[in-house]
Amino acid sequence: MFRGMAKRLLMDPPMVRQARGLADNFLADINRIVRDYKIDCVIWPGHIGHKDGAASVSLMRELCREIGVPFLHIGMDQFDKRYMSPEQIKERISHFFMVLGEKAAS
Repeated sequence: MFRGMAKRLLMDPPMVRQARGLADNFLADINRIVRDYKIDCVIWPGHIGHKDGAASVSLMRELCREIGVPFLHIGMDQFDKRYMSPEQIKERISHFFMVLGEKAAS
């Protein structure tokens, strides 16, 4: 019982599992979530302090291309608004959806 609880607490939370494992964990999670929930796009708000996630961005973008889902990476620091302000983040997301809408209309 304790082994199962320890495994669950150490390996099941997404951040812990993804940060400690291979990039395949990010990719498998994206692939599963897109498929299970019929996701239209992936937005990755990558905190600049998480180098493991930053190193996997190109792999995530490539996977999203393969499965036909638009991908947006936003480099941000949730504690320091000087890196990218909330207004800049909103603008990037708005622009992303505007471009997607233009592609869908054509």
